[in-house]
Amino acid sequence: MLAFLTAAAAAQGAPLAHPQARVVVTTDRRDYGPTDVVRFRVTLINASNSPIYVAKTWWYAGGGISGFNIGVKQLTGRRPKVGCGTAGDRAPIKDSRTPEQILREDFVRLGRGELIGFEDVYRGCAIKYPGTYQLTAEYSANDFNIQTVEAVSDGKTSVLQGRIQSKAFTFRVRPGKRKTLSN
Repeated sequence: MLAFLTAAAAAQGAPLAHPQARVVVTTDRRDYGPTDVVRFRVTLINASNSPIYVAKTWWYAGGGISGFNIGVKQLTGRRPKVGCGTAGDRAPIKDSRTPEQILREDFVRLGRGELIGFEDVYRGCAIKYPGTYQLTAEYSANDFNIQTVEAVSDGKTSVLQGRIQSKAFTFRVRPGKRKTLSN
């Protein structure tokens, strides 16, 4: 696994384009055969001139866990009859560490152009039939300790908050029998 940041999000929590950071998602190819597994890479890049702090959870996001949400939208081709979904959660607990210790242990400082992210195989159920698809990613900075560490950051380095949406990456799957991870 290759492990790979915003001012506060709008009140409704809508994904934002962010002046401090940019999310990029790609697949390993733009064209897949019927038996190919779709591999993707998602990155969060510091696009500002100043350093930013980001939580060290560089995988999939969940309740109170900063990270990435991956979405696939089918543009053409036969549609599946059943949809799919995922969920993740964590409960807030009283943290006995000092804010400075939380900042040191749970956050990383990204300089200009530095990035975090990961690569994985798409395991969702949306890519089932031949057609054209769009892959998107959103970085969700929703760690429970963001406000705690923001209060002790050095004043020159902001703490990434909110959600940042990637541009869509389009790819296609040619007709034939699809290979899955289970076969």
